[in-house]
Amino acid sequence: MNPTGHFSIVKPTLETPFHIDFDWWIKHDANWRVFLLDFLCDEHRAIYIEKDQNIQIDSIDPLTAEVLRVDGLLHTLVTHCAQQTDFISKNTTLVNMIFKIFLANGNTPLNSTQLAELTEKPALTILRTFSGMQVFKGIRPLQE
Repeated sequence: MNPTGHFSIVKPTLETPFHIDFDWWIKHDANWRVFLLDFLCDEHRAIYIEKDQNIQIDSIDPLTAEVLRVDGLLHTLVTHCAQQTDFISKNTTLVNMIFKIFLANGNTPLNSTQLAELTEKPALTILRTFSGMQVFKGIRPLQE
């Protein structure tokens, strides 16, 4: 679907970049925070399980020095937990592995061929998984 909510007639190809569309995910899945909790490191999981998970924090953009209000849980996950050496495991589902890859790389868009190199899974399998009608964890083609 495109931003208007209608399905696009353009079918993704192996070169189509994908990313986590957090805006889409938040709008379409009330349990998105529950999924994020599962990806926190042990240290931060213990902290966030006990707290309100809707914490907003200040973050400084490293390029512009602009101070932004961001989601604390997501920020912690991307800037700390996803940077741990054992964050991405080959012993998980394809969806979880690719979701973690996007978290670890700051959600930089990657196409199916690039994801295949990182996961050691077939590019066509990745393309079929993320270009179908069902959207997994907000992973969608990049809409330009």
